Amino acid sequence: ASSIIPKHVFGLKGDVKDNVHYVDETTVLFPAGHNVVLYNTEQKVQKFIPGTIDTSGITCLAISPNKKYVAIAERAEKAMITIYDIHTLKRRKQLSTGESGSEVYVSMDFSPDGKTLAAQGGAPEWNLVLWIWEKTKVGSMIKSTNQQNMPVFQCMFNPHDVSLITCCGSHIFKSFRVAESNLKPLAPMLGKRDPQVYSCHVWLPDEKERVIVGTDQGELLLCEGGELKTTLTSPAEGVSIESILPYSKGFVVGSDQGLLSLYEKTEDKEYYKKTKTFGIENNQVKVRNLAIQPGEETLVCTLENNQMFMLSLSNSELMKPEEMNFEVFTQSFHSQGITGMDCCIRKPLIATCSTDMSVRIWNYQDKNIEQVKFFPEEAYSIAFHPSGLHILVGFADKLRLMNLLMDDIRAYKEFGIKGCRECCFSNGGHFFAAVNSNTIQVYNSYTCENIGNLRGHNGKVRSIYWSPDDTKLVSAGMDGAVYEWTMKDCKREKEHVLKGCNYTCVVSTPDDHSVFAVGSDKKLKEFEDQAGSAQISKEFDTAPTVLTQICLPNGGRTLFAASEAGTVRSYKFPLTGEFSEYQCHAGPITRMRVSFDDALLFCVSEDGCLFTFDLREKDGRGAKAGAKEAMVFAEEVLVTKSDLEEKKTRMSELETQVNELTMQNEYQLRLKDLNLNERIKDITEKFTHELESDKAKFELLLQEKNEQEMEYEEKLKQAEERHGGQMQQQESQYQGKIMSEVERYHQLQQEKEMLNERWDEQNSLLVESHERVIQELTEEYEEKLQEEQMHLQAVQQEKTDREREFDETKKQLEEDADREIEELKEKYEAKLAQEREIGLRLKGENGIMKKKFNALQKDIDDQKEEIKQLFDQKKELYQTIGSLEKDISGLKKEISERDETIGDKEKRIYDLKKKNQELEKFKFVLDYKIKELKKQIEPRELEIADMKEQIKEMDHELERYHKNNSSLDLTISDLKLKLDGVQKESLVQRKQNQDLHSVIRQFHHNLHETAQHIQDPKALRESVKKLYQKHCSDNLKPTEIEEDVQKEYNRQREYLEKSVESLKRKLHKDMEMHRQDNMRIMQENVSLIKEINELRREIRTTKQSQRSREIDSMQTSPGKSSNKPKRTQSAVGMRGVPSDLGEASREIEMQKAEIAKMQARIFELERALSMHEKVNPRPMSRERLPPMDGFSGIDGSAAP
Repeated sequence: ASSIIPKHVFGLKGDVKDNVHYVDETTVLFPAGHNVVLYNTEQKVQKFIPGTIDTSGITCLAISPNKKYVAIAERAEKAMITIYDIHTLKRRKQLSTGESGSEVYVSMDFSPDGKTLAAQGGAPEWNLVLWIWEKTKVGSMIKSTNQQNMPVFQCMFNPHDVSLITCCGSHIFKSFRVAESNLKPLAPMLGKRDPQVYSCHVWLPDEKERVIVGTDQGELLLCEGGELKTTLTSPAEGVSIESILPYSKGFVVGSDQGLLSLYEKTEDKEYYKKTKTFGIENNQVKVRNLAIQPGEETLVCTLENNQMFMLSLSNSELMKPEEMNFEVFTQSFHSQGITGMDCCIRKPLIATCSTDMSVRIWNYQDKNIEQVKFFPEEAYSIAFHPSGLHILVGFADKLRLMNLLMDDIRAYKEFGIKGCRECCFSNGGHFFAAVNSNTIQVYNSYTCENIGNLRGHNGKVRSIYWSPDDTKLVSAGMDGAVYEWTMKDCKREKEHVLKGCNYTCVVSTPDDHSVFAVGSDKKLKEFEDQAGSAQISKEFDTAPTVLTQICLPNGGRTLFAASEAGTVRSYKFPLTGEFSEYQCHAGPITRMRVSFDDALLFCVSEDGCLFTFDLREKDGRGAKAGAKEAMVFAEEVLVTKSDLEEKKTRMSELETQVNELTMQNEYQLRLKDLNLNERIKDITEKFTHELESDKAKFELLLQEKNEQEMEYEEKLKQAEERHGGQMQQQESQYQGKIMSEVERYHQLQQEKEMLNERWDEQNSLLVESHERVIQELTEEYEEKLQEEQMHLQAVQQEKTDREREFDETKKQLEEDADREIEELKEKYEAKLAQEREIGLRLKGENGIMKKKFNALQKDIDDQKEEIKQLFDQKKELYQTIGSLEKDISGLKKEISERDETIGDKEKRIYDLKKKNQELEKFKFVLDYKIKELKKQIEPRELEIADMKEQIKEMDHELERYHKNNSSLDLTISDLKLKLDGVQKESLVQRKQNQDLHSVIRQFHHNLHETAQHIQDPKALRESVKKLYQKHCSDNLKPTEIEEDVQKEYNRQREYLEKSVESLKRKLHKDMEMHRQDNMRIMQENVSLIKEINELRREIRTTKQSQRSREIDSMQTSPGKSSNKPKRTQSAVGMRGVPSDLGEASREIEMQKAEIAKMQARIFELERALSMHEKVNPRPMSRERLPPMDGFSGIDGSAAP
């Protein structure tokens, strides 16, 4: 059998407490499904810590302060904690106790030294358990909830005090002290404050006694030293605070509506100040947990909807709160359970759909998400075409066949199948099957024609499976039926029905010999063909779990099965019942697939996670090796023609923009080079003149400096000679004094040694006597205690005897025994008090001796102080010498400072000259810019003129369109009149033709009758007369219409109706074209008006900037009036612009009025046309046609 090794997971379990941690700079720890993932952000590699089998999911995480261990709490009958080594991924300890009173732990925290673990239990007991985890022992336990048994959300150690633990919850905020292996409650930190829902709290590591508490109303409470100090500013009023994380500058707060706030320390009374608040776009949900990188460069936050986002803290000061500053960590995940999944053959892609109304395409090779698209309806099932270019998605309202484009998913065919829970492409991709309740509908993938409907199930179909050659289809449903269908005639070939079993999945072997199915009866069944029907050949019990999905690779060595508990089983194939199990998901697995090359296994679950597993044989090789390993994945993608054209036009626009910008930049660079060359020449000339003047000044200052140095050297020599004589005298005086003090110090030291020896002897004697007395007393009291113990034993024996004999007097004897015990206690307590008094007396004597010793020590210290004073006097002399030296250095500094002041003044003169030159250059630049602005205004005026011409051309076009419309109206009316005339003429001709035909037919009939009398002349003569009278008279009787004539009439009528309809359609198209042209002209007018407004704004800005520059130039050079005429001319030129703009605006208003008239005219024409259609609609039946002349009915007479 093949073994499965987890490779990568796409997902996050968002309801786990403290579900994200940084292990180091590049490794992030988070839960996914029923696993804990260690994700390396640089290498994009994941390592897994699997969950414990027979547990119901992870509830909370905790990581040790040294980042070496991680504690994982899981839901079970007895709440369980497992501790793993992060580096080796090996399990160290497993902690479980029945005394916790709950199935879950809601929060955990390691102590600062990492030796103990605080775990907060859940309902109903809400016990706080303190684990000594290295010994797998409960240190202590206490109930942390209140009298109303409210829930507790979090427990936490004080990072500076191992013995202090705090808990917060609904109307609960308590602190406990660990003392003598017991948890003792402390006084409430929040005092008499009204209780609230305290959602989270955190101890600040930089401050020993500070803790921040967050509430569900958005309040932040600061406690220090066990007392409430202040309430900080809220991130957002009324928005609950969900998580708090400390860092070096302060702390970070995560709250509801996707808000993240930064708080920093201040020295004010507020303690901490809110600096910035950021929001996560399109994710206005609760920010559950936060984690910060050890270097504090990035912050990772997890949300309630199973998403992870990353915020860069290194440049948080530059970020704007209104912008989206967050990045998705790795990629976005499904926020709810996944309902469908399928993998592609030609590309390394997986398609999933979820109850979060999204369809996602994952790349398992690059470990990223390719596409995400949200739909208004929930998707129930999905299938991937083998080519990787199409997907089939079953929505609540319809089944949609979609194209997978380069950057979009677009539907191109819809089928009326509501709530399709199962769909699947054939292996060749030319067919697909979709379940419509209890019917399977098979379609052609390319023509979308329904080639067959497979009916036979009495309940909903839950699973379908194509055979490898696409000739057969196997189905299983909730009615307990497993059917095998042939695609040739869409008939049922084999069947097996087991009532009471709801099948969830069915597969067949590659040779179609056996079928495997799982269902609600907790059994795995194998069906084989026996006498034309499917019979159960093998059956294996899967209890205690129900298998939901099974999958059989093409190699056929292993059968994979998924369960409701989130485990994946690997059965040895052919089936023997042996299997290995891996816990991967935290909910029932909904879909499972194997890649085409049998190298990877994919499974999805209701927990919103997608797991990928490597399939390995027992010897470590891949599950399938051979020719298919060389298969190269396809790289082509679908792109629509419109998208390509848009991109081409966009590229051409960008290229033109780049060319224009390069031209502008080159022109500006040339201008700058010319200006800079001129400036360099001016600066070099100025500096040469300044250098020559400075050299002359420098030579003069050097001469003055040399003369002053000579003077001060002579003064220094005289001062040194005087100072040397004074030093020799003072040294001789102080040496004599020091010698006398040294002799005195030696005498005092000898006296001190004598006193020490005497005191040591007395102290040793006292100690020996005290020890002797204590030994005697202890021996006496031990003997007395033994006697009393013997006496107590005797009393107890008597007591037991009397209890057996006299039950009634039991209470009296107990009272007597208690009284005797109390009396004995009082006696011995009195004796102990006496002994304590003796001990106190001895301690007092010892204290007296210590006082004497201290007095002697003080005398010695006083002598030492006198010696120190002598040394201090010596230091003072050295200081006077140092002060004289400082005076000398001060005089030297004064000389240097005067030199510096001279240099500063010269620099100031130079700077003023430089500023004057810069102002002159600035004036020159401003004049140049004014010229450039004038040049820019001229092309703008030309553009305005061009736009006016365009507007005139558009007016001409509008007039031409009006003329065309009027001519078309005339032609339409002429055509209608002609059509009416033709209809009337055709009706007259038709009636005449019919009358003639009827007369000829009657004549033929009568002639035939006369021909019958050819043998009888008399009868022949009479008949000829009658024939003459009948046909040569003026009045002709009308004859009946024949069927052929009626058909011809109907055919002509239909032809005329069709011709009228085609003319109306043509008229409607022409009207639509004219309306579109009018709308296009209106839009072009609007765009022209916008451009004119923009030009007005630009002219205003250029005016204002020109005026400000004129004012600045007037201020900088008031005396110079050479530029005044130019400025006035430019101002006059600028004033001339608004008149042109006014004319343009008037013309635009006229154009608007004309457009309104045209719209009104179009509306009138449309209304007239509709009225005409109501009055003269096209003929729909015979009754609406006008009556034919000469043919009013059968009984009427024919016209002449």
